[in-house]
Amino acid sequence: MKKYIYSFLLLSILILGCDKVLDKEPLDLITDQVVWKDPALIDAFLADLYKRVDFIEVRGNDFSQTSHGLIASMSGNGRSFGTHHGSYKASTRVLTSDGAFPELDYWKYNNIREANYFLEKIQDSPLDQSLIDQRTAEVRFLRAYMYFQMVIRYGGVPLILKPQAADAPADEIFVARNSEKEIYDFIISEMSSISQILPASSIQEKGRPSEMAALALKSRAAIFASSIAKYGTKQLNGLLGFDSSDASTYAQICYDTSKYIIDSGSHALYEVHADPTVNFQNIFLDESGSNSEIIMSEVYDFSKNRAHAYTLRGMPHDYSNTWGSMCFLYDATERFEFEDGSPGTSISREMIASKEWAPSELWHNKDPRFKATVFYPESAWQGGKVLFHKKTIRGGETFTSGTAEDGWPYAATRRNYIRTGFIPRKRVNETMTPDGVQSDDTDYIIFRVGEIYLNLAEAALYLNKDAEALNLLNRVRQRAGMPPKSSINEEILQNERLVELTWENQSYWDLRRWRIAKDVLHGKRFQGLEYTYNYDTKKYIISFKNAEGVARTFLDHNYYLPLGISRITENNNFVENPGY
Repeated sequence: MKKYIYSFLLLSILILGCDKVLDKEPLDLITDQVVWKDPALIDAFLADLYKRVDFIEVRGNDFSQTSHGLIASMSGNGRSFGTHHGSYKASTRVLTSDGAFPELDYWKYNNIREANYFLEKIQDSPLDQSLIDQRTAEVRFLRAYMYFQMVIRYGGVPLILKPQAADAPADEIFVARNSEKEIYDFIISEMSSISQILPASSIQEKGRPSEMAALALKSRAAIFASSIAKYGTKQLNGLLGFDSSDASTYAQICYDTSKYIIDSGSHALYEVHADPTVNFQNIFLDESGSNSEIIMSEVYDFSKNRAHAYTLRGMPHDYSNTWGSMCFLYDATERFEFEDGSPGTSISREMIASKEWAPSELWHNKDPRFKATVFYPESAWQGGKVLFHKKTIRGGETFTSGTAEDGWPYAATRRNYIRTGFIPRKRVNETMTPDGVQSDDTDYIIFRVGEIYLNLAEAALYLNKDAEALNLLNRVRQRAGMPPKSSINEEILQNERLVELTWENQSYWDLRRWRIAKDVLHGKRFQGLEYTYNYDTKKYIISFKNAEGVARTFLDHNYYLPLGISRITENNNFVENPGY
């Protein structure tokens, strides 16, 4: 392992604001002996590891140019503005033996090595044992989280728990893949263990895992394993998949874990605002102590040079003064019901195209989560209205530019209407007028209670506890201001989860683990809406158009990503996933 730790510490030190670190040896040459005796340097090492885990695929300038909306795009929830953006390319390309598209790939063995090295070295540190135990538990959490991100992509991957020396023999470095079951079992076991060590809450140290964050990862991993056992098949002699009998075992683990989190009272559904639309919007924006929905977040702080561009890139273009309106969605909006509980498709596309519609007939009366998640024609924003129409008809004449005497623009800004006629609103902060690209320091939620309720509901359904599953689902709907369901099945539960968690980097993985991604994605060319405003009737004429240049391809073997020919060539012990 390395003899010296280099200047990767610098940024972490600046973020931590540890003045005493500056009294140490030159920052470009810090010896191991110094690092593992100094709590500030240990935390700097750890802060760098936190940063490189990539809890969210959107990071820094990549927000708009490559990765923005990647997982949402992969699930059909949306697409980026440009066809050159990585998220659009990844969602429309055919997976081959070349490997996953770079933005979708997640192969963090450099980080795993750093984590293993940390776990080895800190044990000999002269620090207080309670601090050693907590920092050890944190790194075990990060390591398990990285393994989770790899197993949901590739199935079984090598489980390496000791630091590998760079000069070790090839047979020690190039190890074989463990089974998918072994990886999930490792994650679940690790989270069970460290939950006993970590603090009950992360309120005092935001961004660090707590007992409940560890259990939230355990809950998520267990429901993934259960559903893959239920819907998937075992392949490559167990390297991929589970025995179908494992479904109930993992469902029980998820059930017990999720129920413990909810019953503990440490976290609760966010119910601060009477208006359910405003309430749902603020789940992702309220960073005060009143937001107990949040179990763990990735923390941003502009004053410490830690910010992103989500709001600037996400808000409507005519409000951002730069490259706003960066992502779009349509087909996923049909999953949202109307306020009376009728399906989102109860007004069919044929009906939509057959007559003029007022916003109150199509959008204002939808699920409050829709209004909190989507910018749609005439939705309110910063004292104005968001517009998407391409042209206006007035007195039988068509206008594509200019403004009526009452201030109505005859056409919206081009970036708003060019793709689908809807823009994702979730997590976009209405109170901000960003001064620069990287000026948004709203935290990114990794785990929240809404997901835990749905994990528990799904586990209960798998365990034939239908009444309990229905009650849990209706509790989430009650918070959203939606009427209760009278019955529950897999389709109802899946739709509720896709609605509640849309644009939270989960839907693509849910479609895959339920093994319905092929039905949802294959051969589909997702649609957009084109609006013509009738100035005289104050209604919209709506037509449909293709929002993607090609139909998507998702085949049975795409439920696992390819390791890629370069990794297979490098490691003779690797077996490629079927179909590649």
